Amino acid sequence: MPLQPLERRITLRTLYHAMRSDLRWHWLQGQELGERFLSGDPWADQDAGGAALVGFFNFIRPHAIQVLGRTELAYLEQSGEGIDHFFPPALLALVIGERQPVPALLLEQLRQRNIALFVTHLGARHVLSRLQHYLYRVLAARQLVHGVLVDVLGLGILLQGEAGIGKSELALELVSRGHRLIADDSVLCIRTAPDVISGECPPPLRNFLEVRGLGIINIRDLFGAAAIARSKRVRLVVEIKRMDDTEMADMDRLQGAVGHLDILDVLLPLLRLPVTPARNLAVLVEAAARSQYLKESGVDMLADFDAQVRRAAAEE
Repeated sequence: MPLQPLERRITLRTLYHAMRSDLRWHWLQGQELGERFLSGDPWADQDAGGAALVGFFNFIRPHAIQVLGRTELAYLEQSGEGIDHFFPPALLALVIGERQPVPALLLEQLRQRNIALFVTHLGARHVLSRLQHYLYRVLAARQLVHGVLVDVLGLGILLQGEAGIGKSELALELVSRGHRLIADDSVLCIRTAPDVISGECPPPLRNFLEVRGLGIINIRDLFGAAAIARSKRVRLVVEIKRMDDTEMADMDRLQGAVGHLDILDVLLPLLRLPVTPARNLAVLVEAAARSQYLKESGVDMLADFDAQVRRAAAEE
């Protein structure tokens, strides 16, 4: 059964404080409305995180936060007809930029309709772009995925497999070889772009790794801050799997067991590594990381091998 996307929402108060230093804005009116929520739509076909929640005022598709500059205020002053359409039910807050004075009539109408008002001296387009960037990230589609996320040679690799198969032990060995841990057991996956999944650790689990026989260990304390990464784009999924003789025999000897894992409608390349007593999985994961990097750079090692075999056969 596919995992359900997590609910995504943020209060006006949290948004105000998060962007206060960046936008240098002031909460002029409606502070009592701070606990109202801005919510992303987890089921939208074209999910843009929270970017679609903010924009210049729009009569066709009104936004939850609307930004006004000199041009928008001039329009409102000239068109009494447009002002009623300007306050749709979805409107939670108004942001006025460019040091524009707030008309008394507008201030009163915002108060009557319970709409918060922020003011700043920054340009309206700058305010809009910064708010869209922040809300896109905060309200992006996300879900928790079971596994261990490590940074190997600059690539985010999600280790998966059944419980007790050795994912955390493999992560510990990778860290001891100079790579970095991002998350153990639960990985928070966030779709930061249409085809990009970033992984990070849920706050309660940061820095910690559970290893059977050792218990909970703090990777930062054992190996230093350089052994921990806050987040990383997931570029490859490595599934550690016990395989019987039949599965091993059916495996493609030339390219291994490959497939894809769907996370938030993004297909990630998946490589299955069989577990046997003689295999050094850390070395294999490092090789898989290098191989994935070459694939993304346009190198096809299987095609190169095939061409080399054909040349050798032609020379005989």
